[in-house]
Amino acid sequence: MTEAFLINPFEEAERQAIEHGEWVVATVNPQMSWPTKRQIVTFSQKDFILFPQAGDSGQTAGVALRADRYSLSAEQARKEIMRLCSALSWHEGAGLSVVAWGGGNLPRPIGVRMGRVITDFLDVDHLQHASTDADAAAIALYREGLSLDNPFYGFLSLYKAISAVIPNGKERGAWITDALDRLDNHRAKERRDTLRASGADVGLYLQNECRHAIAHAGKQPYVNPDEVDDHFRLTSDLPLLKNLAELAIEEQTHLLRPHTVWREHLHELAGFKEILPAEIVKALAASEPLPEGTTVEMPELYAIVARRGAERYSFGDMHPQIIGQVAGGMVLDFVTTDHAVTVRTELSFANERLIFDPVRGIGFTPNRDDSKFVKYEMTVLRFSRCILGNGHLEIWNQEDEALLGRSDACIPVNCFVNSEFYDAELGKLEALLDE
Repeated sequence: MTEAFLINPFEEAERQAIEHGEWVVATVNPQMSWPTKRQIVTFSQKDFILFPQAGDSGQTAGVALRADRYSLSAEQARKEIMRLCSALSWHEGAGLSVVAWGGGNLPRPIGVRMGRVITDFLDVDHLQHASTDADAAAIALYREGLSLDNPFYGFLSLYKAISAVIPNGKERGAWITDALDRLDNHRAKERRDTLRASGADVGLYLQNECRHAIAHAGKQPYVNPDEVDDHFRLTSDLPLLKNLAELAIEEQTHLLRPHTVWREHLHELAGFKEILPAEIVKALAASEPLPEGTTVEMPELYAIVARRGAERYSFGDMHPQIIGQVAGGMVLDFVTTDHAVTVRTELSFANERLIFDPVRGIGFTPNRDDSKFVKYEMTVLRFSRCILGNGHLEIWNQEDEALLGRSDACIPVNCFVNSEFYDAELGKLEALLDE
C-alpha cells in the first residue's frame, strides 16, 4: 500500500516547512475558519502549507508554495497561491485576502496581527477546481467581494463575478430577475422581500441604484461613502448579491457550492461513477437486473480508509468481491489478500450514498496467538472507533491513488462511543505484541 493514503497533513507540513528551497509565501487575512497548526493542502497536484497565527511569536496566517519543486517562477507560484485562495473562499463561502508577499529559502509569513476564526483541522476534501479562465476569474471576484471591508467595492466585485459567467447584459438582467425566486439563503431572501415590499423592482434596483451608482459618479443616482444611509443600504444588500453570485457561478460553470455537494451527496460515489459504465450505474440505480453475462472491469487493489480530520487508519491491498444487487445499488466486499479482514459496503446509486455499518461492516475473527492477527485486531479497533467518532469511510483505487467513494460522517444515534473499552483493548493488544 502506498503511503499517500495515510499522510498526516500536520506532520507533512512540519516536514516540508524545514526544507530549503525557493519558497513563495502569501501573508493572508482569512475571514473563515483557519487551522491552528501548520497543515498541508494539496490543490492542482501541488502541496501548499497553511500557516496559523502563532500566538506571541509574531507569525501570522500564511500560504506557502515551494516554487522550485514544481519548476515555477515566483510569479507563477504567486498565481497558484491566488487560485488556491479563491478555491478556499468558494469552498468556505467566506473571504480570504492576501495582505503581503514574501519568500526565501524557508517559508516565513510576515508578522501581521489580525483577528480570525480558527479550527483544529481545515477539511478541504471537496475543494473545487476552476477549469477555464472565466471560471477562475468568477471565483476570484467572489473571493474579493467577500474579503473587502468596504461594502461598495465588495458589492461591485460580487456583481462582476456574475458578469464573468453571464457577460451579456440583457441575458444577465433576465437571469437575475429569474434567480431572485431561487434564492436559498435566509438573509438574502429577507432583503429581497424587504425590497419588494417597498415596491422596488429588485433586478433594476441592483443594477441602477447599486451597481451603476457605485461604478459611476457622473450622473444620478450615485453613492457617497460618507453617507451613512448609503453605507447601511449596501451592507444590507451584500447577502442578497452573494447568494446571486453563488447561484450564477454554480449554474453557469461546473463549480458546485459545498451546500449542493453535501445536500445531494454527489461526492459519495463520484469516483465509482467514473469507472463504471453509465448503463450499469443506471440499471443499478433503477433496481433493474443486469443483462446475463455482464462483466464489470474494476481496479484490482483498493485501500479502505477511516478518517476523521487528520486521523487516518486503513487496510491496504484489498480485493473487490461483488456480492450482488440490492434495491438501488449493489453490495461490494473488500477482502485482504490473506482473507483475514473483510469490509462490506453498499453503493446506493439511487440515493447517491456510500453506506457502511461501522459495527457490523467489518468481518474479522481475532486470533491473539498470532502477532499478525493482533496487529489486524488493533487496526480494526482503531478503524471502528475512528468511524464511530464522527469519522467517515473512504475507498481508494490503490494503484493510481484515486478516491472512488466517501461516506458521510457517522453520527451515532442514542449511543456514545466507549473510549475506555477501546483504550483497554488496545492496551492489552500492545502488551501482547511486546511479548
